[in-house]
Amino acid sequence: MSRLISKVLEYSDEYDMLPKSGLVLVCVSGGADSMCLLEVMRHISYEMGFEIAVAHYNHELRGEESDRDETFVMEVCEEHGIPFYSGRGDVANYAQKRSLGIEEAARNMRYEFFFDTAAVAGAERIATAHTMDDNAETMLINLARGAGANGMSGIPPVRDKVIRPLLHVSRDEVMAFISEREILYVEDSTNSLEIYTRNRVRHSLIPLLREINPRFNEAASTAAELFRADEEFIADIADLFILECCIGLTTEAEALAVLPFSVSSRVIRKLYGGNLSFNHVKDVLALCAGDNPSASISLPGMSVYREYGRIVFDATQKEEDDEFAPVYPTAGNSFIILGLGLKITCKSVIYDDNMCKPVNNTTFTTFLFKSIDICGKISVRSRREGDSIKLKGQSGTKTLKKLFIEKRIPVRKRNLIPVISDDTGVLGIYGLGVGDRAVPEPGDSAIMIVFDEVG
Repeated sequence: MSRLISKVLEYSDEYDMLPKSGLVLVCVSGGADSMCLLEVMRHISYEMGFEIAVAHYNHELRGEESDRDETFVMEVCEEHGIPFYSGRGDVANYAQKRSLGIEEAARNMRYEFFFDTAAVAGAERIATAHTMDDNAETMLINLARGAGANGMSGIPPVRDKVIRPLLHVSRDEVMAFISEREILYVEDSTNSLEIYTRNRVRHSLIPLLREINPRFNEAASTAAELFRADEEFIADIADLFILECCIGLTTEAEALAVLPFSVSSRVIRKLYGGNLSFNHVKDVLALCAGDNPSASISLPGMSVYREYGRIVFDATQKEEDDEFAPVYPTAGNSFIILGLGLKITCKSVIYDDNMCKPVNNTTFTTFLFKSIDICGKISVRSRREGDSIKLKGQSGTKTLKKLFIEKRIPVRKRNLIPVISDDTGVLGIYGLGVGDRAVPEPGDSAIMIVFDEVG
């Protein structure tokens, strides 16, 4: 057994990459790295008892050369009796439509094909031919873009179904193995072009770093493992905070603000659900530390806002002036306000002492109003500018705005609180209080309005 294959087996065992049975889909472009991987996986599959199939994606970027690569890989698979799956797509058109770079577009389309093919073929793993050199290049590109520990962890050995058995193997070792076994491969003519970021790093930056340290790629690989270990440890702390201190996508602003930045930044990105720039993370932390109880900021595809002491990540991006359509209760009828999950029932009753309990309820879901004191028709609506109420049993009139502030009702929820009013003004507020203007006495004809939650 060659030294390279032994090295791959040892690395694969460390990360539990390879199954004892089943199918591994090997991604083969036809280049030296992927042809090395195919030969290695062929050998290991015989030893371990799993099967392999090959997936090749034609990016249609190099015309006849792209078709040549596809044909080459297909013929190799035919020669060795290996199931072959091919796919193709117009990467340039895909990139233009989505405002992506060619490299990112190609990667997106390629991996979508790999995962779809794995599902069709029933593959347990998807093996790609990333090497130690690829990992070093990725780290440098991420560093140039301002990455943290996650980006500096480089290419993960295992992610979901994807495995990278050659990630501890250098390109020099690959070429020595290829030469030793006389394995044919094809050259991608674009690999020599300086128009792509990775090529510029590979041809210009890496040689300079190797002048400082001839074993730079190995050093970068070691650094990646150290970054990865730190990232996993801190990410676990962030997960624990979310488990213990978050309710859905909300948490206490102060609790988040006092965390070490290494932890809080990860909590924020996890609550956001994706990558987030350093500046956006700082904006969220500034929101946590601020003194405006209703402040908000916008993130890509999401808004984050304060609800007094809590911080809320909201992907629905509702506007502050959201409101619901008013309804006009009449005796004997009921209405459902779907957006609020509330059913409103209206009855005409004769008020007596047995109804005192609903009148004095502290949850304010049942309201009774003296019929003769109601001016015009009753409506259940959102608040309006200038609305005010004199609450039963209290002195002085308050604006609803002041009342909502006192009750610590978040700004974004204030327009969604049902207000009961007539042509003169506010009679009551769902969940908050009833006014003193139309209070019935025993024997009075009254209107009863009952709110019930519905699923």
